[in-house]
Amino acid sequence: MHPSLRHTNDPHRNDPHRTHPQGNDPQRNDPQCNDASAHEVVNGTAWRAYCERMAALGDRILEADFPGATDTDRAEGIRHLANQVACWLTYQLAATDPQNPAFFTHNDLAYRWGGPNVDQNARRAPIAGDGVYRLTVTMNACEKFVLQVKPGDMHSGRTDIVAETSSTALGVGPGDTVEIILSATEQPGNWVRLTPDARVLHVRDYYFDWKPEQPAMLALERLDTQGQPAARVTPERVAGMLDGAATSVENSIEVWNDWVRTTGDRQPVNTFSTPSTVAGGVKEVVYGFARVRLADDQVLIVETDPRVSAQWDLQLYSPGWFESLDFANRQTSLNHVQAEADPDGLIRVVIGALDPGVPNWLDTEGRTEVFATHRWLDPREQPTVRARVALRHEVRDHLAVGTRSVTDPERRETMRRRSAHVAWRFRA
Repeated sequence: MHPSLRHTNDPHRNDPHRTHPQGNDPQRNDPQCNDASAHEVVNGTAWRAYCERMAALGDRILEADFPGATDTDRAEGIRHLANQVACWLTYQLAATDPQNPAFFTHNDLAYRWGGPNVDQNARRAPIAGDGVYRLTVTMNACEKFVLQVKPGDMHSGRTDIVAETSSTALGVGPGDTVEIILSATEQPGNWVRLTPDARVLHVRDYYFDWKPEQPAMLALERLDTQGQPAARVTPERVAGMLDGAATSVENSIEVWNDWVRTTGDRQPVNTFSTPSTVAGGVKEVVYGFARVRLADDQVLIVETDPRVSAQWDLQLYSPGWFESLDFANRQTSLNHVQAEADPDGLIRVVIGALDPGVPNWLDTEGRTEVFATHRWLDPREQPTVRARVALRHEVRDHLAVGTRSVTDPERRETMRRRSAHVAWRFRA
């Protein structure tokens, strides 16, 4: 259940095994490109080629298999393309040198792609399998983190996990500080083994009770080369940077659109898939997905038993672009802390465009179609999800007796608290 790369006119354009002059891409062992590629940087050809590849994507996302029914859909697509260009150029510029590793936050208020979990920050850093690294995590208000070592990215076709651990396994929680050594040879204390194909360190820090408090602080050092100066920029490295950035944008644009569409097509509209693990995701998480499509006077009522897992969430995304909706200023997500259970212990969530005046409402931003993801962390048994469409004015007929009403001032206060938490979590 993982993305497969979509091939368009160029049969090799999105092939993860194609040989690229990737410069300092951590998914490869820093190969140097040839003299011709270096010359193309110096004479401007490489930059023009990069711009042409991005221009081709601008045409690609106007095709029928991408959202484009309205002017708003088209505008959202162009904005998403610009987002991806900024994301992957920044990544190549700042976070692809495993000798001098730096964390890159790749899902935040600016960069949203690949169905990000809005209860977490997601960071990546380049590493090498023969390096010795020290990761220091000061938890502050962070309630959980998951650390993974990977050979590459899902959207490049690499879904295997080299190593995984978590704050739970390490016995740390909010307010604690922990040091972890990552290396090929065993070290005393908290140690994660690196293999020769280790390329990316991926850390997710989670926040379930959205409070305006200090988030986690992470520091990553490479101990065996610390203090050694980085090499000066070369034409070869710039060629690799441009090609690596372009390839990442191409793969991301194609893969996630395909993934949302094909995943949604596996079951009827407004029904959730059977929860299961996803290749490349957190090993202890199972996911259920649904393509939600509603008329103006309809809502989708989602019912599940939260007692199968101590931690769970339900979140909404844009189709095609797989971006999280506006989680800072709208209630587009709920988790095990935020949602209110009914007297029978079940959770019932109403998905719709207008506020139905109940606590567990997810705002579609007025969209007629969204993509929904249900997650359960380390469930004790197989989760089940039931969903049914109802008319908006009859919504209380489908909810538990006694479901409380939420007034406009109460909803505004909920939104204020969400916004305050987000301001702190993504502070400067």
